[in-house]
Amino acid sequence: MKKIIFLPAFILWCALVATAQHKTGTLTGHIEDEKGKPLAAVEVRAMSSRTRNVKETTTDKEGNYALALEPDDYTISFDAEGFGGGTMTQMQQVEEGKETKVKNIKLYKARKTSLVRGAVFDERGFSLPGVQVKLLRVATEEEAREKKKLESVKLNFVSNSRGEFAFRVPSLRARYQVTAMLRGYKPQVKTVDVNPDEAVPLAFTLEAVKE
Repeated sequence: MKKIIFLPAFILWCALVATAQHKTGTLTGHIEDEKGKPLAAVEVRAMSSRTRNVKETTTDKEGNYALALEPDDYTISFDAEGFGGGTMTQMQQVEEGKETKVKNIKLYKARKTSLVRGAVFDERGFSLPGVQVKLLRVATEEEAREKKKLESVKLNFVSNSRGEFAFRVPSLRARYQVTAMLRGYKPQVKTVDVNPDEAVPLAFTLEAVKE
């Protein structure tokens, strides 16, 4: 009797899984260095514009990556140790049952840099993935007094599944304004001073918007 009862349920479950699998599309791409050599172990993140969920993968030894994603528009970010990463300005559209090929990405070896890195949490202390973190160079009091012309530095990052973010900035004494934003939460802005060859830790705690 047990076989007669459970077999249809198992078949139905398989059918549901198969149906769910058909509701995804595939995002594929290739990442290489400035000499055209494939880059392995590059972290690739895709953030849904609708749900803000983040899915991650890494490139294989040939520099290729693939992500199965629900139909939507996605923001794609890349990060590799020793290379300048970043976020694509143009969203990538994924359609059901189709393959979306992202144009080849070329990453360049990072110059001597300092690092601003950290993580974003909610009020309960849980990590927040999919947070848009923006870094902007601003003038120090001394630079403002001297009306010194600054080298423009504007960087964007999408926090990974552990809520982490990292910015590689020029190795010099500078001040940066860092903003963390996520739908449903109040944005938070912090200012940090960075010295040459320094790694500065930074943590955000975002407060949920009360309806």
